[in-house]
Amino acid sequence: MRREQCGSCGYDDLELFLDLGMSPVADAYTASADELSETHPLQLAVCNGCRLVQLLDVVDHDVLFGTGYSFYSSASPPLSEYHASYAGQVLTRHGELAKRFTVEIGCNDGDLLRHFAAAKCPVLGVDPAGGPVDHARKRGLDVVNVPFGKLIAEQLLNEHGPAGVIIANHVLAHVESVSDVLDGIQHLLAADGVAYIEVQYLPDLLVNNAFDLVYHEHRNFFSLTSLESAAQRWGLHVADAELTDRQGGSLRVVLARSVSPSERVERIRASEAWLRGMGAYRGFQGRADRIRVRLLDAVDEATYNGLLVGYGAPAKATTLLNFCGLTADHVDYVVDSTPAKQGRFIPGTGIPIKPPTPKVLDPAGTVLVLAWNYAPQIMRNNLAFTMRGGRWLIPIPSPVLL
Repeated sequence: MRREQCGSCGYDDLELFLDLGMSPVADAYTASADELSETHPLQLAVCNGCRLVQLLDVVDHDVLFGTGYSFYSSASPPLSEYHASYAGQVLTRHGELAKRFTVEIGCNDGDLLRHFAAAKCPVLGVDPAGGPVDHARKRGLDVVNVPFGKLIAEQLLNEHGPAGVIIANHVLAHVESVSDVLDGIQHLLAADGVAYIEVQYLPDLLVNNAFDLVYHEHRNFFSLTSLESAAQRWGLHVADAELTDRQGGSLRVVLARSVSPSERVERIRASEAWLRGMGAYRGFQGRADRIRVRLLDAVDEATYNGLLVGYGAPAKATTLLNFCGLTADHVDYVVDSTPAKQGRFIPGTGIPIKPPTPKVLDPAGTVLVLAWNYAPQIMRNNLAFTMRGGRWLIPIPSPVLL
């Protein structure tokens, strides 16, 4: 579906500012190197009404999050650590509300929700991805396998009553209608309840040149200003906000029905004045194009001097590799710790994915860090590779060989 109106405010003035061409669905890893991947336009636009940044082409959610969806949050040790800390913060601040009833929208395999269950909170997960939902249910969690919206919220309210705490981490990025999801949250939320919403932070994406974070599963990109505007339409207000390091820079807000914003909200909001004009967006295409040229030059140098392998097969790797035209002719294989990805191939590239065995980097002369937001940790965990002269190629925010 080609979007003609904003998914938040309904305004019909969407201005295109980034075109990454045709790209496969990022998490649709193939079973063989020569399996063809269905591609769709990957174009980003900003709403000239509420300033929400969004994809113009919306791929059906069954294609994105069906049985082939390969992201399992518990497969990432850093993310699991993040979830443990996150749950602890929510329980410390709003434990009494959480113990009434906690709902996580987009719970994936239950890696975060399990901490609330362990704290004796009544919990319910909602997620459209079949594979992760099965895993969450095996953990003993109650999960509804559907996309969240107003209709589902009304059903859950009738069956379970209002939620004291609702959590939606990196969910609003994935939905077709931001308005429908926020309407659902305000229906399900208790009068004195709170909703924790975490989203990728648009200013960090722009400043860090992180165009690879644009893929079909990521339909929306938020600033505090655009998120606040969307929430207020449904009587929800930002009580608190903080910036985190998740996904190269994220924003976490606490929504409630009646609040006085914290000083952090005021400070972050004031820092976003530069996003009001189109100048914040129009240079992004040129920066992405320049990164492609520089990365291809670095890959040529790396492959001339030895074997090039990749580290990490996150969804953003599909965007980066396809936009830059990098295939198995350039990258011999990619290492990733997610069992569901191992033995498969990055869409559109024919690059195989291998498990991170102790000697898997030994043949390489250079490692392309596709999970660049974890680069320091990856490099620390592979000091032997560095000590024997191996090099690291970091693609974002600007390609550099270390």
